[in-house]
Amino acid sequence: MSFATALDAKEQVRQATEIVELVGSYLELRRQGTGYVALCPWHDDSRPSLQVNPHRQSWKCWVCDVGGDVFSFVMRQEGVDFRQALEMLAERSGIELTSQRKSQVPPGSPHDKKTLYAATRWAEEQFHDCLLQAPDAGVARDYLDQRAIEASSIERFRIGFSPGNSHWLQDRARSTGFSPAVLEAAGLTQQYADSGRFRDRFRGRVIFPIRDTMDRPIAFGGRVLPAVAEQIEQSRGNPPPKYVNSPETLLFSKSNQLYGLNIARQIVAKTRHLVVVEGYTDVVIPQQHGVHDIVATLGTALNERHIQLLKRFVDRVTLVYDGDEAGQRRASEILKLFVAAQLDLRILTLPDGYDPCDFVCDEGAGAFRQLVEQAPDALEHKVRMAVAGIDLARETHRATEALEDILATVSGAPRLQGRTTESTRLREQQILARVARQFRLPETEIRGRMRELRLRKAGSHSAPAETTEPQRLMDALSARERELFEILLVHPELAAEAMQRLDTTLMPSSLVQRLLAIYREFIADGELPEFNRVLTVVDDPEVKNLLVELDERGRQKAEYAEDHAADRLNGLILAYDQTRTTRESRHKLIALEEEQLNAEQELDLLDELIQLQRERQGISAPTDG
Repeated sequence: MSFATALDAKEQVRQATEIVELVGSYLELRRQGTGYVALCPWHDDSRPSLQVNPHRQSWKCWVCDVGGDVFSFVMRQEGVDFRQALEMLAERSGIELTSQRKSQVPPGSPHDKKTLYAATRWAEEQFHDCLLQAPDAGVARDYLDQRAIEASSIERFRIGFSPGNSHWLQDRARSTGFSPAVLEAAGLTQQYADSGRFRDRFRGRVIFPIRDTMDRPIAFGGRVLPAVAEQIEQSRGNPPPKYVNSPETLLFSKSNQLYGLNIARQIVAKTRHLVVVEGYTDVVIPQQHGVHDIVATLGTALNERHIQLLKRFVDRVTLVYDGDEAGQRRASEILKLFVAAQLDLRILTLPDGYDPCDFVCDEGAGAFRQLVEQAPDALEHKVRMAVAGIDLARETHRATEALEDILATVSGAPRLQGRTTESTRLREQQILARVARQFRLPETEIRGRMRELRLRKAGSHSAPAETTEPQRLMDALSARERELFEILLVHPELAAEAMQRLDTTLMPSSLVQRLLAIYREFIADGELPEFNRVLTVVDDPEVKNLLVELDERGRQKAEYAEDHAADRLNGLILAYDQTRTTRESRHKLIALEEEQLNAEQELDLLDELIQLQRERQGISAPTDG
């Protein structure tokens, strides 16, 4: 399969997606000259900074230094990777992506994700309609009314109800084509161990649909009604679990999802902050009171996968935990993961045993927001908890244990170089200074112990070498390399000549080599490497942003450049050739100086040096006669 053929799917989706229409579906666009502008959603923008170029099908915010094409816009706006952005845009355009898997899953089977998505979407509608209309759902409506959950929240979160009948959902599914195996694979039913028959999983429960970041229902949480729980306890002798979540399925893993993120992600695109709580109603109630940046875990503690998901959307997390010993212990354990991920964590303990739902109802959203803003840094929280109840002056053994505990947590962060941000540096320095004061030890001693702990961890884990300080990709290019791509992006018709004449060994940058490889592939397939097609090949949003900036610079330069693009490209190639001949001359001179050649070899080498010098000066070699 040729390079051009491999691009067909991405190119088809790109051509079917008009960037003005796409960006306009998220932001309010205003025409400015030949393009459009909008308030950038990723910084506090008071004057439109985000520019959309309909001719080049590109976008750019110069303040944030981000930009790209339709794919990178969706990646940034939705917090998804390239493949997910491709799938979202394909679905938006009605384009079906062909699977790359060798063995196709039969449509309608329990292993077909498309069928499972359809089943969960259908089930969500059944539960929601039942809550709103069914006579026997009155008890559920009364419960939600008692919990002060308003009709707007029921609609926003698509809350539903599943009656107590063991086969209610299965009976309704008979007319849909969803087989019992599909319902089980979607987590909607479960099988009796003795008879092998199926029963509905969420009987007699208020249903909270769980949606992914693409706003698709993928699972459900069911809260048993008090009256139903009492009946079950009387008949069986033990109460049912208060909450039941969907099991792990092809669509759902509780360690990869956060309840309410599909709604909160729109607001956090600006705030870059999320409050994380532990219950469905702890999200629903604060949301209806105006606290929109709030999500919940799904019956499991925050883990590394949750943190990677959070990092796609936010820079700061406020974790609301119970003030009891178990809650404080969980907060301490999770802190280590946040420190390692360099994600800013704050710990909020609500007063008087409140949970977020009841606190917002009793004290109001403003009081809750104020507590969130005042929540201490998690490292500060760690210090407070570690030294609580210890007389640091007299209880030396306990004080030493507390100090080691604190430093073990702080040392889990990457060393203060490489990708470490300035705010992270400052926060760590402040923590170490405070620890030194609190334990009445020299700060140099504290830092020395930190270095020992980090060296020990590096040795035990065979950590890779530290990365160098990050820099903008544009700054990593030489002036000559920038000029080259400015010309190629604006004048793709010159690419074939450039690829034929350029000596790419003179370009040590791996980024430049990758980009030139893309151009060579286009030329080899007989395709014109137009700007949008090159942009489509690249999946990395940072490289897309670089290409958009180079294209913009190239088009601006073309307006006032004294020389035509072909002449500028020729001058560049000649400059690269001179670099090559200079390098070759240097190597040959070194060989002469080392005196490792015989007389004949020296004469040949001198002739070559003279020829190289003539080439550098543009002088033709003399002819015989």
